[in-house]
Amino acid sequence: MTAFEQDEMLSTQRSMAQCGDYRFWTDEKLRNADTDQFRHVNNAAIATFFEAARMEIFTPPLIHTLMGGANLEVVKLLIEFSAELHFPGYVRVGSTVVEVGNTSFRVRQGLFGGVDDTCCAKAEAVCVLVHGETGRPHPITPELRAYLLTHDGRETFA
Repeated sequence: MTAFEQDEMLSTQRSMAQCGDYRFWTDEKLRNADTDQFRHVNNAAIATFFEAARMEIFTPPLIHTLMGGANLEVVKLLIEFSAELHFPGYVRVGSTVVEVGNTSFRVRQGLFGGVDDTCCAKAEAVCVLVHGETGRPHPITPELRAYLLTHDGRETFA
């Protein structure tokens, strides 16, 4: 690895280690089934933790109304792995919506775990709202846009 690549990697790790960068948080318990024979948490399990965290953004009852019967599809997923995780333990996944378009939005995530709560992986997903009946992209309403860009995951909605 060149010095430039090392500097870039360290810079990325520092920038993703800022817990305040995320509005939604999910805690997950590591399972033995998430590991390989060396007790490393495997990449597929990490992708699943990111998925679970993205889906928690959509658990409040209000969000179903704001989505207008649309479903969510991930059309692009990029994951960067920066540190190993080992069983047993827990991870915290932070998520934040960083951009909202007409029918899609971008979610950035960081997965923190290990002894010192290190940022072990980061992800970026592009999600599209798809109409439940037609299967076509569904417009994001101004209300849904506001929710995605400002909601912090702690509020209670009636």
